[in-house]
Amino acid sequence: MQASASTPSGNVEHSDYMSSAEALAILAVKPQTLYSYVSRGMIRRICLDGKNSLYNREDVRRLKTRSTARSGHGAVAGGALQWGEPVLLTGITEITKDGPRYREYLAVELAHEGYSFECAAEYLWGGEEINPSAQWAFDDSIFRIAPQVAALTSAYPNIHLRQLLTEIVVLLCIEQSQSPEPQFEPSLQQARALVQALCLAFCFAGPHQRFMAPDKNDSIASYMLRAFGVYSHRSQIRILNAVLVLLADHEFTPATFAARIAASSGADLYSCVGAALHVHFGSALGLRCDHIEQVLGAAASAPGQNDGPSPLHAGPVGFSHPLYSDGDPRAREILKLALSLTQHADESRQALQTLEHIDGREAVVNLDVALAVLCRALGLHGRIAGGLLAVSRSAGWIAHVIEQHKQDFMIRPRGKFIAPKADQSAA
Repeated sequence: MQASASTPSGNVEHSDYMSSAEALAILAVKPQTLYSYVSRGMIRRICLDGKNSLYNREDVRRLKTRSTARSGHGAVAGGALQWGEPVLLTGITEITKDGPRYREYLAVELAHEGYSFECAAEYLWGGEEINPSAQWAFDDSIFRIAPQVAALTSAYPNIHLRQLLTEIVVLLCIEQSQSPEPQFEPSLQQARALVQALCLAFCFAGPHQRFMAPDKNDSIASYMLRAFGVYSHRSQIRILNAVLVLLADHEFTPATFAARIAASSGADLYSCVGAALHVHFGSALGLRCDHIEQVLGAAASAPGQNDGPSPLHAGPVGFSHPLYSDGDPRAREILKLALSLTQHADESRQALQTLEHIDGREAVVNLDVALAVLCRALGLHGRIAGGLLAVSRSAGWIAHVIEQHKQDFMIRPRGKFIAPKADQSAA
Protein backbone atom coordinates (compact mmCIF):
# COMPACT_ATOMS: atom_id res chain seq x y z
CA MET A 1 0.00 0.00 0.00
CA GLN A 2 1.18 3.50 -0.77
CA ALA A 3 1.14 5.29 2.57
CA SER A 4 1.39 8.82 1.27
CA ALA A 5 0.87 10.66 -1.96
CA SER A 6 1.32 14.13 -3.28
CA THR A 7 -1.71 15.98 -4.60
CA PRO A 8 -2.77 19.60 -5.12
CA SER A 9 -4.44 20.93 -1.99
CA GLY A 10 -7.48 21.99 -4.01
CA ASN A 11 -8.40 18.36 -4.63
CA VAL A 12 -8.41 17.31 -0.98
CA GLU A 13 -11.84 16.56 0.47
CA HIS A 14 -11.43 17.59 4.10
CA SER A 15 -14.27 15.38 5.32
CA ASP A 16 -12.07 12.39 4.45
CA TYR A 17 -8.81 13.74 5.92
CA MET A 18 -7.71 15.50 9.09
CA SER A 19 -4.73 17.54 10.23
CA SER A 20 -1.84 16.05 12.18
CA ALA A 21 -2.96 17.93 15.30
CA GLU A 22 -6.41 16.36 15.12
CA ALA A 23 -4.97 12.88 14.46
CA LEU A 24 -2.55 13.19 17.38
CA ALA A 25 -5.37 14.32 19.69
CA ILE A 26 -7.63 11.40 18.73
CA LEU A 27 -4.91 8.76 18.96
CA ALA A 28 -3.26 10.33 22.03
CA VAL A 29 0.22 9.54 20.67
CA LYS A 30 3.43 11.41 19.92
CA PRO A 31 4.24 12.64 16.39
CA GLN A 32 6.90 9.92 16.03
CA THR A 33 4.23 7.25 16.64
CA LEU A 34 1.93 8.82 14.05
CA TYR A 35 4.75 8.79 11.49
CA SER A 36 5.36 5.14 12.36
CA TYR A 37 1.72 4.29 11.64
CA VAL A 38 2.06 5.94 8.21
CA SER A 39 5.31 4.15 7.36
CA ARG A 40 3.73 0.79 8.32
CA GLY A 41 0.76 1.41 6.01
CA MET A 42 -1.75 1.72 8.85
CA ILE A 43 -2.75 5.32 8.09
CA ARG A 44 -2.89 6.90 4.65
CA ARG A 45 -1.38 10.36 4.31
CA ILE A 46 -1.61 13.11 1.71
CA CYS A 47 1.28 15.58 1.54
CA LEU A 48 0.02 19.11 0.87
CA ASP A 49 3.50 20.63 0.67
CA GLY A 50 6.92 20.09 2.16
CA LYS A 51 5.74 20.81 5.71
CA ASN A 52 2.03 19.94 6.04
CA SER A 53 0.18 16.66 5.63
CA LEU A 54 -3.35 15.35 6.08
CA TYR A 55 -4.25 11.94 7.49
CA ASN A 56 -7.11 9.66 6.44
CA ARG A 57 -9.94 10.08 8.91
CA GLU A 58 -11.30 6.52 8.68
CA ASP A 59 -7.82 5.03 9.17
CA VAL A 60 -7.31 7.12 12.30
CA ARG A 61 -10.71 6.20 13.71
CA ARG A 62 -10.22 2.51 12.98
CA LEU A 63 -6.82 2.54 14.69
CA LYS A 64 -8.33 4.33 17.69
CA THR A 65 -11.14 1.76 17.89
CA ARG A 66 -8.65 -1.11 17.94
CA SER A 67 -6.62 0.63 20.62
CA THR A 68 -9.74 1.21 22.72
CA ALA A 69 -10.85 -2.40 22.26
CA ARG A 70 -7.69 -3.60 23.99
CA SER A 71 -8.44 -1.59 27.13
CA GLY A 72 -11.18 -3.76 28.62
CA HIS A 73 -14.26 -5.96 28.13
CA GLY A 74 -16.77 -3.13 27.79
CA ALA A 75 -14.53 -1.25 25.39
CA VAL A 76 -14.12 -4.38 23.27
CA ALA A 77 -17.88 -4.71 22.88
CA GLY A 78 -18.34 -1.02 22.10
CA GLY A 79 -15.42 -0.78 19.70
CA ALA A 80 -16.42 -3.93 17.84
CA LEU A 81 -19.57 -2.24 16.52
CA GLN A 82 -17.55 0.42 14.65
CA TRP A 83 -15.41 -1.43 12.10
CA GLY A 84 -13.69 -3.04 15.09
CA GLU A 85 -12.76 -6.56 16.12
CA PRO A 86 -14.99 -9.54 15.11
CA VAL A 87 -18.09 -9.79 17.29
CA LEU A 88 -20.07 -12.76 15.88
CA LEU A 89 -19.09 -16.21 14.66
CA THR A 90 -19.85 -17.11 11.05
CA GLY A 91 -18.90 -19.85 8.63
CA ILE A 92 -20.21 -18.02 5.56
CA THR A 93 -17.77 -15.29 4.50
CA GLU A 94 -14.31 -14.11 5.50
CA ILE A 95 -12.96 -10.72 4.44
CA THR A 96 -9.45 -11.05 3.01
CA LYS A 97 -7.12 -8.64 1.24
CA ASP A 98 -8.25 -10.30 -2.01
CA GLY A 99 -11.92 -9.69 -1.27
CA PRO A 100 -14.58 -11.90 0.33
CA ARG A 101 -13.97 -15.63 0.66
CA TYR A 102 -17.17 -17.68 0.52
CA ARG A 103 -16.49 -20.61 2.86
CA GLU A 104 -13.46 -22.11 1.04
CA TYR A 105 -13.36 -20.09 -2.20
CA LEU A 106 -12.56 -16.48 -3.01
CA ALA A 107 -15.46 -14.71 -4.72
CA VAL A 108 -13.05 -13.42 -7.37
CA GLU A 109 -12.00 -17.01 -8.18
CA LEU A 110 -15.61 -18.17 -8.52
CA ALA A 111 -16.35 -15.23 -10.83
CA HIS A 112 -13.24 -15.89 -12.96
CA GLU A 113 -14.08 -19.58 -13.31
CA GLY A 114 -17.59 -18.83 -14.56
CA TYR A 115 -19.64 -20.29 -11.72
CA SER A 116 -23.23 -19.12 -11.86
CA PHE A 117 -24.81 -16.86 -9.27
CA GLU A 118 -27.18 -19.72 -8.48
CA CYS A 119 -24.21 -22.00 -7.69
CA ALA A 120 -22.64 -19.38 -5.41
CA ALA A 121 -25.95 -18.71 -3.64
CA GLU A 122 -26.63 -22.36 -2.86
CA TYR A 123 -23.04 -22.79 -1.68
CA LEU A 124 -23.51 -19.85 0.70
CA TRP A 125 -26.79 -21.35 1.90
CA GLY A 126 -24.99 -24.38 3.25
CA GLY A 127 -23.92 -26.61 0.38
CA GLU A 128 -20.93 -28.74 1.30
CA GLU A 129 -19.60 -28.49 -2.26
CA ILE A 130 -20.31 -26.10 -5.12
CA ASN A 131 -22.79 -27.63 -7.55
CA PRO A 132 -21.71 -26.33 -10.99
CA SER A 133 -24.94 -27.57 -12.60
CA ALA A 134 -27.32 -25.73 -10.25
CA GLN A 135 -30.33 -24.43 -12.20
CA TRP A 136 -33.51 -22.90 -10.84
CA ALA A 137 -36.91 -23.34 -12.42
CA PHE A 138 -38.84 -20.10 -11.87
CA ASP A 139 -41.34 -20.35 -9.03
CA ASP A 140 -45.02 -19.64 -9.72
CA SER A 141 -45.05 -16.90 -7.08
CA ILE A 142 -43.45 -14.47 -9.54
CA PHE A 143 -46.56 -14.75 -11.74
CA ARG A 144 -48.96 -14.46 -8.80
CA ILE A 145 -47.55 -11.19 -7.45
CA ALA A 146 -46.79 -9.53 -10.82
CA PRO A 147 -50.30 -7.96 -11.15
CA GLN A 148 -50.02 -6.26 -7.74
CA VAL A 149 -46.57 -4.90 -8.57
CA ALA A 150 -47.90 -3.65 -11.92
CA ALA A 151 -50.81 -1.92 -10.18
CA LEU A 152 -48.41 -0.21 -7.79
CA THR A 153 -46.20 1.14 -10.57
CA SER A 154 -49.28 2.29 -12.45
CA ALA A 155 -50.43 4.28 -9.41
CA TYR A 156 -46.91 5.59 -8.72
CA PRO A 157 -45.00 5.84 -12.05
CA ASN A 158 -41.88 7.34 -10.43
CA ILE A 159 -41.60 4.78 -7.64
CA HIS A 160 -38.03 4.02 -6.61
CA LEU A 161 -36.55 0.58 -7.17
CA ARG A 162 -36.08 0.19 -3.42
CA GLN A 163 -39.84 0.49 -2.85
CA LEU A 164 -40.52 -2.07 -5.56
CA LEU A 165 -38.12 -4.52 -3.95
CA THR A 166 -39.59 -4.10 -0.49
CA GLU A 167 -43.15 -4.34 -1.84
CA ILE A 168 -42.27 -7.66 -3.52
CA VAL A 169 -40.99 -9.03 -0.21
CA VAL A 170 -44.17 -7.86 1.55
CA LEU A 171 -46.35 -9.57 -1.06
CA LEU A 172 -44.41 -12.82 -0.66
CA CYS A 173 -44.75 -12.53 3.10
CA ILE A 174 -48.53 -12.05 2.82
CA GLU A 175 -48.78 -15.08 0.53
CA GLN A 176 -46.83 -17.19 2.98
CA SER A 177 -49.00 -16.07 5.90
CA GLN A 178 -52.13 -17.32 4.11
CA SER A 179 -50.81 -20.87 4.21
CA PRO A 180 -52.56 -23.13 6.75
CA GLU A 181 -49.09 -23.94 8.11
CA PRO A 182 -46.90 -20.79 7.94
CA GLN A 183 -43.22 -21.63 7.55
CA PHE A 184 -40.72 -19.85 9.78
CA GLU A 185 -37.69 -22.06 9.11
CA PRO A 186 -36.19 -20.90 5.77
CA SER A 187 -36.18 -23.54 3.02
CA LEU A 188 -34.21 -23.84 -0.21
CA GLN A 189 -37.41 -23.45 -2.24
CA GLN A 190 -38.33 -20.27 -0.35
CA ALA A 191 -34.84 -18.86 -0.83
CA ARG A 192 -34.80 -19.49 -4.58
CA ALA A 193 -38.29 -18.05 -5.07
CA LEU A 194 -37.44 -14.92 -3.09
CA VAL A 195 -34.35 -14.10 -5.15
CA GLN A 196 -36.25 -14.76 -8.39
CA ALA A 197 -39.13 -12.54 -7.30
CA LEU A 198 -36.78 -9.64 -6.51
CA CYS A 199 -35.74 -9.67 -10.18
CA LEU A 200 -39.36 -8.79 -11.00
CA ALA A 201 -38.65 -5.22 -9.86
CA PHE A 202 -36.41 -4.71 -12.90
CA CYS A 203 -39.42 -5.21 -15.22
CA PHE A 204 -41.03 -2.09 -13.82
CA ALA A 205 -37.84 -0.08 -13.27
CA GLY A 206 -36.89 -0.45 -16.94
CA PRO A 207 -38.02 1.62 -19.91
CA HIS A 208 -41.08 -0.54 -20.72
CA GLN A 209 -42.50 -0.76 -17.16
CA ARG A 210 -44.36 -3.99 -17.76
CA PHE A 211 -44.13 -7.60 -16.67
CA MET A 212 -41.73 -9.75 -18.66
CA ALA A 213 -42.29 -13.45 -18.06
CA PRO A 214 -39.12 -15.46 -17.46
CA ASP A 215 -38.10 -18.04 -20.05
CA LYS A 216 -37.82 -21.66 -19.03
CA ASN A 217 -34.01 -21.63 -19.08
CA ASP A 218 -33.43 -18.09 -17.80
CA SER A 219 -30.70 -17.66 -15.22
CA ILE A 220 -30.95 -14.84 -12.68
CA ALA A 221 -28.47 -12.76 -14.71
CA SER A 222 -30.23 -13.30 -18.05
CA TYR A 223 -33.69 -12.61 -16.59
CA MET A 224 -32.56 -9.39 -14.89
CA LEU A 225 -31.33 -8.03 -18.22
CA ARG A 226 -34.42 -9.15 -20.17
CA ALA A 227 -36.73 -7.87 -17.43
CA PHE A 228 -35.16 -4.43 -17.78
CA GLY A 229 -35.60 -4.55 -21.54
CA VAL A 230 -31.97 -5.17 -22.47
CA TYR A 231 -31.74 -7.82 -25.17
CA SER A 232 -28.31 -9.02 -24.23
CA HIS A 233 -25.52 -11.03 -25.77
CA ARG A 234 -23.84 -13.93 -24.02
CA SER A 235 -20.93 -11.69 -22.95
CA GLN A 236 -23.28 -9.30 -21.12
CA ILE A 237 -24.97 -12.17 -19.28
CA ARG A 238 -21.57 -13.63 -18.37
CA ILE A 239 -20.35 -10.32 -16.96
CA LEU A 240 -23.51 -9.59 -14.98
CA ASN A 241 -23.38 -13.12 -13.57
CA ALA A 242 -19.76 -12.58 -12.47
CA VAL A 243 -20.74 -9.31 -10.77
CA LEU A 244 -23.62 -11.00 -8.93
CA VAL A 245 -21.19 -13.65 -7.67
CA LEU A 246 -18.69 -11.00 -6.52
CA LEU A 247 -21.36 -9.15 -4.54
CA ALA A 248 -23.32 -12.07 -3.08
CA ASP A 249 -22.05 -11.52 0.47
CA HIS A 250 -19.71 -9.26 2.41
CA GLU A 251 -19.80 -10.52 5.99
CA PHE A 252 -21.65 -8.34 8.55
CA THR A 253 -22.69 -5.27 6.60
CA PRO A 254 -25.34 -3.15 8.38
CA ALA A 255 -28.08 -4.71 6.21
CA THR A 256 -26.80 -8.23 6.87
CA PHE A 257 -26.61 -7.49 10.59
CA ALA A 258 -30.23 -6.29 10.48
CA ALA A 259 -31.28 -9.55 8.80
CA ARG A 260 -29.49 -11.56 11.51
CA ILE A 261 -31.10 -9.55 14.31
CA ALA A 262 -34.53 -10.19 12.77
CA ALA A 263 -33.72 -13.89 12.38
CA SER A 264 -32.55 -14.09 16.00
CA SER A 265 -35.97 -12.83 17.11
CA GLY A 266 -37.71 -15.65 15.23
CA ALA A 267 -38.89 -13.62 12.20
CA ASP A 268 -39.63 -15.46 8.95
CA LEU A 269 -37.30 -15.29 5.93
CA TYR A 270 -39.29 -12.57 4.11
CA SER A 271 -39.37 -10.30 7.17
CA CYS A 272 -35.62 -10.75 7.65
CA VAL A 273 -34.84 -9.83 4.03
CA GLY A 274 -37.31 -6.95 4.26
CA ALA A 275 -35.40 -5.59 7.26
CA ALA A 276 -32.13 -5.92 5.33
CA LEU A 277 -33.58 -4.07 2.33
CA HIS A 278 -34.69 -1.10 4.44
CA VAL A 279 -31.23 -0.79 5.96
CA HIS A 280 -29.45 -1.40 2.63
CA PHE A 281 -31.13 1.62 1.07
CA GLY A 282 -29.93 4.08 3.69
CA SER A 283 -28.30 7.27 2.43
CA ALA A 284 -24.84 6.03 3.50
CA LEU A 285 -25.27 2.65 1.73
CA GLY A 286 -27.41 1.68 -1.29
CA LEU A 287 -28.55 5.24 -2.05
CA ARG A 288 -24.92 6.33 -2.56
CA CYS A 289 -25.21 4.78 -6.02
CA ASP A 290 -28.14 7.13 -6.71
CA HIS A 291 -25.97 10.06 -5.66
CA ILE A 292 -23.32 9.09 -8.19
CA GLU A 293 -25.99 8.80 -10.88
CA GLN A 294 -27.10 12.34 -10.01
CA VAL A 295 -23.51 13.55 -10.31
CA LEU A 296 -23.17 11.94 -13.73
CA GLY A 297 -26.49 13.39 -14.84
CA ALA A 298 -25.47 16.87 -13.72
CA ALA A 299 -22.11 16.55 -15.48
CA ALA A 300 -23.82 15.51 -18.71
CA SER A 301 -26.29 18.42 -18.60
CA ALA A 302 -23.72 21.04 -17.57
CA PRO A 303 -20.24 19.93 -18.67
CA GLY A 304 -17.36 21.83 -17.09
CA GLN A 305 -19.44 22.99 -14.14
CA ASN A 306 -18.17 20.35 -11.69
CA ASP A 307 -14.74 21.69 -10.79
CA GLY A 308 -15.60 22.55 -7.17
CA PRO A 309 -15.34 20.33 -4.11
CA SER A 310 -16.26 16.73 -4.84
CA PRO A 311 -19.86 15.73 -4.07
CA LEU A 312 -18.90 12.04 -4.03
CA HIS A 313 -17.86 11.86 -0.41
CA ALA A 314 -21.36 11.44 1.01
CA GLY A 315 -21.19 9.11 3.97
CA PRO A 316 -18.19 7.89 5.93
CA VAL A 317 -16.35 5.86 3.31
CA GLY A 318 -15.57 8.19 0.41
CA PHE A 319 -13.51 6.67 -2.38
CA SER A 320 -12.06 3.96 -0.15
CA HIS A 321 -13.22 1.07 2.00
CA PRO A 322 -12.14 0.67 5.64
CA LEU A 323 -11.65 -3.09 5.20
CA TYR A 324 -9.35 -2.77 2.15
CA SER A 325 -6.27 -0.62 2.68
CA ASP A 326 -5.15 -1.12 -0.93
CA GLY A 327 -8.54 -0.51 -2.50
CA ASP A 328 -11.59 -2.73 -2.90
CA PRO A 329 -10.69 -5.75 -5.08
CA ARG A 330 -14.37 -6.23 -5.96
CA ALA A 331 -14.56 -2.70 -7.36
CA ARG A 332 -11.40 -3.23 -9.42
CA GLU A 333 -12.76 -6.46 -10.87
CA ILE A 334 -16.19 -4.99 -11.67
CA LEU A 335 -14.60 -1.96 -13.32
CA LYS A 336 -12.41 -4.24 -15.42
CA LEU A 337 -15.46 -6.28 -16.48
CA ALA A 338 -17.45 -3.15 -17.31
CA LEU A 339 -14.73 -1.64 -19.47
CA SER A 340 -14.31 -4.94 -21.36
CA LEU A 341 -17.80 -4.60 -22.87
CA THR A 342 -17.69 -2.92 -26.26
CA GLN A 343 -21.37 -2.15 -26.88
CA HIS A 344 -21.45 0.86 -24.52
CA ALA A 345 -17.69 1.27 -24.10
CA ASP A 346 -17.57 5.00 -24.86
CA GLU A 347 -20.38 5.78 -22.43
CA SER A 348 -18.89 3.76 -19.56
CA ARG A 349 -15.39 5.18 -20.07
CA GLN A 350 -16.80 8.70 -20.19
CA ALA A 351 -18.65 8.09 -16.91
CA LEU A 352 -15.46 6.92 -15.21
CA GLN A 353 -13.45 9.87 -16.55
CA THR A 354 -16.13 12.28 -15.35
CA LEU A 355 -16.09 10.87 -11.83
CA GLU A 356 -12.29 10.84 -11.67
CA HIS A 357 -12.17 14.43 -12.90
CA ILE A 358 -14.67 15.62 -10.30
CA ASP A 359 -12.91 13.78 -7.51
CA GLY A 360 -9.36 14.53 -8.61
CA ARG A 361 -8.21 10.91 -8.26
CA GLU A 362 -7.44 8.03 -10.54
CA ALA A 363 -7.70 4.24 -10.40
CA VAL A 364 -8.83 3.80 -6.76
CA VAL A 365 -12.61 3.68 -6.97
CA ASN A 366 -15.16 2.22 -4.62
CA LEU A 367 -17.99 -0.19 -5.28
CA ASP A 368 -20.57 2.54 -5.92
CA VAL A 369 -18.52 4.08 -8.74
CA ALA A 370 -17.74 0.67 -10.26
CA LEU A 371 -21.44 -0.28 -10.25
CA ALA A 372 -22.46 3.01 -11.83
CA VAL A 373 -19.97 2.43 -14.65
CA LEU A 374 -21.10 -1.20 -14.98
CA CYS A 375 -24.75 -0.21 -15.37
CA ARG A 376 -23.83 2.08 -18.22
CA ALA A 377 -21.76 -0.66 -19.85
CA LEU A 378 -24.78 -3.01 -19.68
CA GLY A 379 -27.28 -0.41 -20.89
CA LEU A 380 -29.06 -0.21 -17.51
CA HIS A 381 -29.99 3.45 -17.15
CA GLY A 382 -31.50 5.22 -14.16
CA ARG A 383 -31.26 4.54 -10.44
CA ILE A 384 -30.43 0.87 -10.90
CA ALA A 385 -27.03 0.17 -9.32
CA GLY A 386 -28.24 0.10 -5.70
CA GLY A 387 -31.00 -2.34 -6.65
CA LEU A 388 -28.60 -4.57 -8.55
CA LEU A 389 -26.44 -4.72 -5.43
CA ALA A 390 -29.50 -5.54 -3.31
CA VAL A 391 -30.58 -8.47 -5.51
CA SER A 392 -27.09 -9.97 -5.49
CA ARG A 393 -26.69 -9.39 -1.75
CA SER A 394 -30.04 -11.11 -1.06
CA ALA A 395 -28.16 -14.41 -1.45
CA GLY A 396 -25.89 -13.44 1.44
CA TRP A 397 -28.77 -12.15 3.57
CA ILE A 398 -30.56 -15.48 3.18
CA ALA A 399 -27.37 -17.37 4.08
CA HIS A 400 -27.01 -15.37 7.29
CA VAL A 401 -30.67 -15.88 8.19
CA ILE A 402 -30.21 -19.64 7.77
CA GLU A 403 -27.03 -19.59 9.88
CA GLN A 404 -28.66 -17.47 12.60
CA HIS A 405 -31.61 -19.88 12.83
CA LYS A 406 -29.14 -22.73 13.35
CA GLN A 407 -27.16 -20.84 16.00
CA ASP A 408 -30.45 -20.20 17.84
CA PHE A 409 -29.68 -17.26 20.12
CA MET A 410 -31.07 -13.75 20.33
CA ILE A 411 -28.80 -10.86 19.34
CA ARG A 412 -29.32 -8.32 22.09
CA PRO A 413 -26.37 -5.99 22.81
CA ARG A 414 -26.23 -3.99 26.02
CA GLY A 415 -26.02 -0.23 26.22
CA LYS A 416 -23.56 1.74 28.34
CA PHE A 417 -25.70 4.30 30.14
CA ILE A 418 -24.37 7.86 30.22
CA ALA A 419 -25.90 9.85 33.07
CA PRO A 420 -27.17 13.33 32.16
CA LYS A 421 -25.10 16.22 33.39
CA ALA A 422 -26.27 17.82 36.60
CA ASP A 423 -28.34 20.96 36.17
CA GLN A 424 -25.79 23.66 36.85
CA SER A 425 -28.46 26.32 37.35
CA ALA A 426 -29.86 24.45 40.36
CA ALA A 427 -26.53 24.59 42.22
